[in-house]
Amino acid sequence: MLTFEKDRTPILGRWNATVNKIARWWNTMTDAEQRQVVMRGASVAACAVAVSVALPTISVSYETKRDEAHQRDQATLFAETENASETVRRDRHAPALLDHPWLVNVEYSLTRDPNAVLSRYTMRDRDGAAVSTVTSFDRRHLDKAENVAAEFQCMSEAVYYEARSESTEGQLAVAEVIANRVRDHRYPNTVCDVVYQGATRTTGCQFTFTCDGAMDRKPVGERWRKAQLVASHVLMDVNERRTGSATHYHATYVDPVWNSGLIRTSRIGAHIFYRFPQGREWAQVRTAMAERRATTQRALQAISAEAPAAPATTRVLTPAPA
Repeated sequence: MLTFEKDRTPILGRWNATVNKIARWWNTMTDAEQRQVVMRGASVAACAVAVSVALPTISVSYETKRDEAHQRDQATLFAETENASETVRRDRHAPALLDHPWLVNVEYSLTRDPNAVLSRYTMRDRDGAAVSTVTSFDRRHLDKAENVAAEFQCMSEAVYYEARSESTEGQLAVAEVIANRVRDHRYPNTVCDVVYQGATRTTGCQFTFTCDGAMDRKPVGERWRKAQLVASHVLMDVNERRTGSATHYHATYVDPVWNSGLIRTSRIGAHIFYRFPQGREWAQVRTAMAERRATTQRALQAISAEAPAAPATTRVLTPAPA
């Protein structure tokens, strides 16, 4: 620390000496001379600021005018070439010649100022080249893009509201059920129609979140982003099958009556998955449904038998007023 102070002393001494010299020089001048010095300094500073601001503007303007001149020369050269070949264009083979890829590519590659297009042939070739680049495009492409976006949104919402607290495997399983329904002839052909099937009715919605008010709260946060990733994964059909072609599922803490008419395939996370029976499985399903109905009937009869009889009511007759 002491060495640092010794090293600084000569520098501070020279700085103080310089300041003192400037102060003595300033004090030897009259007020008029001091004002003149200040005005000169202000003028120099203003000039410096003006130059620093103007130089970039002048440079950009120069570059712009140079590019415009270059583009104008290119367009003029091309127009002269086209006008010189006017007799060729009148030939019966002119359309094939004008549509030659070489001519189209040369004309289309020119970087032109639109105001510098001097020939109707230039405009014709330019427009023809532009149209040729989009000849494979039609309204169906827009419709397909809109459908893909809608399918992605519907699948993401289903994964989010039905399984946002599940693991990645559980969310993929829920999305797979929706994809299986789309492929099944018993259900609609699009993701949105499958997800929102029956949502307009007071009862009968296939996915509870579409009719229980859950969608009043918009999906946000990391869980929503994860649901979108899962949805895109399944919609691109790159997921590994894990539900055994299931088309139904329910939470593990409920036992709906409809599950007796289906074949259980797997349990993933908080959901149990089912599919429709096939072949001889229908007999098994009918037996299970009959046993389920019989069990339900016996339970209802037991409840009715245990219920206390309603007390007899005594009718009290009041005398008629005299």
